[in-house]
Amino acid sequence: MGNVLKSLITFDTSKVDPMKGVRQGLLLIFPALLGYFLGNFALGLFVSTGTLAHIYVFKSSPRSMIRTVILCSLSFAVCMILGTLTVTEPILYGVTLLLVTVIPYYIFSALKIAGPSSTFFLVTFCLPSNLPIAPNEALYRGLAILVGGAIATLVVILTILFQKQKIENRAINLDFNMIKELMHNYNDVDKFKESAKTAVTQFKNSDELLITATAGVNQKLSPRFQRLLLLHTSAQGLYSELLELHEKGIRPIPDELVEMMDVAIRNAYRTTASREKWTKEVHVDEAFDDLLQYILKIDEITNLDSSQIEHEASVRKPLYSQRIIHNLTLDSIVFRNTLIYAVIMAVAIFISLAFNIQKSYWIPLTAHTVLLGMTTRRMLDRSVARGLGTILGTLVLSAILYFNPHLIIAVIIMGIAAMVTETFVGSNYAFAVIFITIQVILLNGLASDNLSISIAYTRIFDVLIGIAIAVVGILLINRQTASAMLPRTIAEVVRKEAVIFQYLFSENHYQDDLRERDESLALSVKMSNMIQINNSASDELFSNQEVIRYYYPSIFALEEINFMLMRVMQDHQRQRILDQQMGEYLVTFENLAKHFELQSRLEINELFDLPQYNYIKSALMRLQNNCVHTRKDIDDVENGVAIKA
Repeated sequence: MGNVLKSLITFDTSKVDPMKGVRQGLLLIFPALLGYFLGNFALGLFVSTGTLAHIYVFKSSPRSMIRTVILCSLSFAVCMILGTLTVTEPILYGVTLLLVTVIPYYIFSALKIAGPSSTFFLVTFCLPSNLPIAPNEALYRGLAILVGGAIATLVVILTILFQKQKIENRAINLDFNMIKELMHNYNDVDKFKESAKTAVTQFKNSDELLITATAGVNQKLSPRFQRLLLLHTSAQGLYSELLELHEKGIRPIPDELVEMMDVAIRNAYRTTASREKWTKEVHVDEAFDDLLQYILKIDEITNLDSSQIEHEASVRKPLYSQRIIHNLTLDSIVFRNTLIYAVIMAVAIFISLAFNIQKSYWIPLTAHTVLLGMTTRRMLDRSVARGLGTILGTLVLSAILYFNPHLIIAVIIMGIAAMVTETFVGSNYAFAVIFITIQVILLNGLASDNLSISIAYTRIFDVLIGIAIAVVGILLINRQTASAMLPRTIAEVVRKEAVIFQYLFSENHYQDDLRERDESLALSVKMSNMIQINNSASDELFSNQEVIRYYYPSIFALEEINFMLMRVMQDHQRQRILDQQMGEYLVTFENLAKHFELQSRLEINELFDLPQYNYIKSALMRLQNNCVHTRKDIDDVENGVAIKA
């Protein structure tokens, strides 16, 4: 009980977003009040509902933010139309509701889009159940939702225009802050290793952000954005060179290079007139020459004119459709979770409709919010948070409705609840649920023109049913799904890295841009799947967490190899290796894959150095050593469990 109460008062201050909360509160209040004063409150409420698309917009590239709010607005309009047309046919209504929740859930999961998933798709679809039956008004209601979406889009555009720092610039800043930290810590081996643990993740996040920012762009990118791409690529190259120097044990880095790097980073964000002039002569050993060239490259990029930038910059395009297709397999944790989600949601929808429960959407809505956790541990946390938050929310709302507030007051309270929800939902879910409950109940109460106290307290029973369905479903179907998939998934990543390694270093000198794009995408999907499965396995209540933790060093090593392979792919002048040496590396990759797949013992293969990018060899050696010790520790743990049994 102490942990439950603690969850209500513990906030992650870094995730509090008051400005988004204020925007969402005003977006809900003003259209509804305008409709009221113009004598058409229902229209105003539809427009307010359309503004919920703003909830799905998080800090990302401007293009991505605008794309998200537009697509959500269109989807909400479709949901409203479908809900209006099918509300009188329970079977068709239930099947359509299942599709409306499952399809967005899968897409959001496959594309790793943050936010409430299909929550407000469900709310919008079910809103007509509180409205007068009027199939002939379906298009009218859908258009009103689109108007709300247009208002939300306008607010997003204004938010982007008034941003102090664009998100792409912030990503590059984080890249170079990481490089600065690595440079300053390089001469201390332990500090460098500690800093390097988060470097791959940082560069991967920046890479994804820059790629998504170019989605749908057919014309040339702006010189500003292209400069950012070049700076990002240079930062990755510099990190790669630091890893190579670290692997060779070449230390210390000359102080002049560290100082020069600091100046280059500062100059990267200054105008020409305010840039610092580097006047010192730099003489370094040959071993540091490549590092010096990367630093000089950064300085050169800051001084490139537009024509040179257009010639040099290039970026991969995001392949959203391919990611969705690649995850349509039982080997994907996203697809498996979606199937489990669909089964449990189907049960929740069937029970709510079969027993003709009043306001039946509350049961599937509750089951949905609990299922967003999707692992036993997180699911139990969310079920407690959902249950406690709903009870507190309904009690607060019951107290408010006891005084029969005027419709205007109810609208303002709904807006305030939305404001608090969006401000704190990322910081403290249990606390935010209190206000989510108030917001959604009031929205549906206003739609049905029923603000009596009964619309609040009767929801507690529905919520408890929804929680029970979700919890029982997860405990029956998804007890240890992720932990069982993890070893085989790691093996798939190892084999895919072996394929790319052979392509990149073969004496056959392969060069196929389309093949490289497809292979890098396939590896990216498998890497993402592996990391998601590992995170899910770590949150499973019935898995052996000691065994799961032993996989982490191997996963980290595979992430490093992935990063280096992507760097090699960009180097068209790379050196190749002989077939005999290639065979040794490919055998090592396959031995590692078999080790994970069959849980077999592993004999360490000593590998020859690579002529370039020798950090790949080092990572493979560490991976082998990790596996040997991992297998031994796992055997000890499992034997200990068997003895206790």
